[in-house]
Amino acid sequence: MKNASIFRKNRQTIESPHGRKLFTPGNYLFSTKAEGRKETLYFRNRATKQTGRLRQQHTNGPRAQIDEMPRTHLFLSGKRYEYLRRWHARKGNEHRIPKVGPYERQRTEEKKHIEFAYMGKRILKWHHSKGIVKIRKNTKRLVQAALDKVCGK
Repeated sequence: MKNASIFRKNRQTIESPHGRKLFTPGNYLFSTKAEGRKETLYFRNRATKQTGRLRQQHTNGPRAQIDEMPRTHLFLSGKRYEYLRRWHARKGNEHRIPKVGPYERQRTEEKKHIEFAYMGKRILKWHHSKGIVKIRKNTKRLVQAALDKVCGK
């Protein structure tokens, strides 16, 4: 029962001390939505700077994730997103932090999304979302529905 073990692991993550503090409507930042998939919700605990996401639907199944290191989010035009994906893939750039404008850090609806974790001037983790950014208001139901989905309810 692969799904049962995925749901059990997700419940453990959500019910952990960090998960209970992170996955709340007040910590919701934005979502990404790819065609044919349910939204992925992104969170940041403003007090601890902890980040994470609730991925409701993906190739590997739903997932509740608490990041080991807080992530920085970029909100980019399609052209800039493609440029940074290619830039990051070039040899020698995989651990370099790209130069970005302050406007690229502002949550913006309908933009593309890249996130990364870094230490000093070195990128440790890099992820580019396939979806488009959505910013939701009145997130109580949205967050509860996502929590239920990743827990198999």
